[in-house]
Amino acid sequence: MSLPKKTSTTITPLIGIAYALPVAPVLLLMSSNNVLSGIYAKHHGLSLASISIVMLVAGLFDAVTDPAIGYFSDRYHARTGSRRPFVIGGALLLIPCAWFLLNPGESVTIAYFLLWYLLFYLSITLFQIPHLTWGGEISPISEQKNKVYGYRNLGGYMGMMVFMIIPMLPFTEGSEVTPETMRYLVVAAGLLVMPTLFVLLRYVPTGAHYSESLKTTENPFQAIHALMHSRPLLWFLAVSIAYVLAQGFYIGLEFMVMDIWLDMGDYYVYLSLLHLVVASLAVAPAMKIITRLGKIKALRLSIMVFAITVFLLPVVLLKSPYSLHLYAIFQMLYATASALGNIALFSLLSDVSDYNTFKLGIDRSASCFSLQSLVMKSMTAMGIALSIALAGWWGFDPAKTSQPEGAYWGLVLCIGVMPMLLSFVAALCVPGIAITEKRHAVIRRRLDARAERASQYVVQSKSLSGDAVPALK
Repeated sequence: MSLPKKTSTTITPLIGIAYALPVAPVLLLMSSNNVLSGIYAKHHGLSLASISIVMLVAGLFDAVTDPAIGYFSDRYHARTGSRRPFVIGGALLLIPCAWFLLNPGESVTIAYFLLWYLLFYLSITLFQIPHLTWGGEISPISEQKNKVYGYRNLGGYMGMMVFMIIPMLPFTEGSEVTPETMRYLVVAAGLLVMPTLFVLLRYVPTGAHYSESLKTTENPFQAIHALMHSRPLLWFLAVSIAYVLAQGFYIGLEFMVMDIWLDMGDYYVYLSLLHLVVASLAVAPAMKIITRLGKIKALRLSIMVFAITVFLLPVVLLKSPYSLHLYAIFQMLYATASALGNIALFSLLSDVSDYNTFKLGIDRSASCFSLQSLVMKSMTAMGIALSIALAGWWGFDPAKTSQPEGAYWGLVLCIGVMPMLLSFVAALCVPGIAITEKRHAVIRRRLDARAERASQYVVQSKSLSGDAVPALK
């Protein structure tokens, strides 16, 4: 290994903001996933069963593309010390893919939806995995990683706020999210991509670069197989599977419940904006809580808060005069838990990646993040698919203005009971990750010592080869 180069031991506001800025247009477009199933069902005539099939196929597609992108990002980084081409390519490719997915025209088929949905998420993967991995490499210090991912959270919240603000603008049809909203958000994201990428490339260090002590000819799936021997990573993925699936159940019906069941579609953007404002304000306190409790305890706390919070949803679904107020309280509690959990989750994964680099002698950080990306997308898609399929089985139909009474219990099951149970399972798995801040500090010292020895060996080898040249003459 060579010594780390172009790293920053302290994350300044300039570095943090520059790193986070490109996340805003990407999350602006990703926010459409929360309403995409409702838009295609209500405005483009696709059935819930068809939408569910597309979501499940997308999960299988990600099982191939995510490990491949993580693998090639790691290989490129091993040679050059940079992940920039992947980040730039993914962000630029996302704009045309988003345009065709979110603006399908008059006649829409399931094949059209499937094609552009897959390309849309392929573009996001090209950006997300290398960008997330890059964040953990800017500084080798565990506490500083909290700052990096805190800024990244803020960048994402800013993008999602733009998504929610667009329907409120005077030139739109109203405060509801409609196909017209989709067109404006793609235009807004397109205008933001280039300047934010410029700032990223100008001010963010490339991060630590360790050339591998072990050369490998493995393929992407062999790299993933090697990571499957990491107990901390396996526990981390178990937490992610349960927790993301829990949120997927809620996300799948969030928009349709507000718009169809509660007949409060006009309030959707306002409540979502409330969620984002509270989450943004919670970022700074969340970083203090993580520093005080540690990443593992903070992650467990955030999951438990979400599990307890979903108890409010069955009451919200009763359509009482207080449903709107209770839903607002739910959004604020959910936002606080999300801010805490997102920072702890990705910062902890970066520490787990360092552990794997130390144990295996090969930097597979992007492959670790590719597994997390795969879990997030596939479990979100599976949660959405299962949620809308179960709700449909209980009689809920977003194309109808009146719903059967039995649909209530299906909605309670999908956005109340299942998220709660899955969150409890995730919380039980969190302690198994076991990479504390103290343990990570030891790992970093050993990685740096190994890099120092490797650097000295390279210098001595070059010196000896240089001395040998005159002798041969």
